[in-house]
Amino acid sequence: MTPPTRTRLMALIGPLAGERRAVHTADHPLSPEEMLPVADVVLLVSDDRDGTMVFRYTAHGEFGGDTLHASIAEAKADTAAEYDDALLEWEAVPDHIGDAHTFAVRHARERLNDRGGY
Repeated sequence: MTPPTRTRLMALIGPLAGERRAVHTADHPLSPEEMLPVADVVLLVSDDRDGTMVFRYTAHGEFGGDTLHASIAEAKADTAAEYDDALLEWEAVPDHIGDAHTFAVRHARERLNDRGGY
């Protein structure tokens, strides 16, 4: 059996303009106190068996939610719609990295360390 083709991409989230978009809670509106933290980085993980997941994290490692998508193209389009111009360029997670989640959080912390007065 051929191993699945795996894709791992990450993108930093810059400053959000206007109100926060919470498309994944559209049918279940939440008060701001109940919402997950605003992401600093998104991680896209895909293989040809299980579909594509987008995970959201803060630069401090707080989990900001995840969503399942049918394809990489759909995941990128939905994430772009969610973050608009705040979504920065997608970057590949290096193949030698075992834990893409930890890598993405560390990358965000190193790149965004002064944002928002952390």
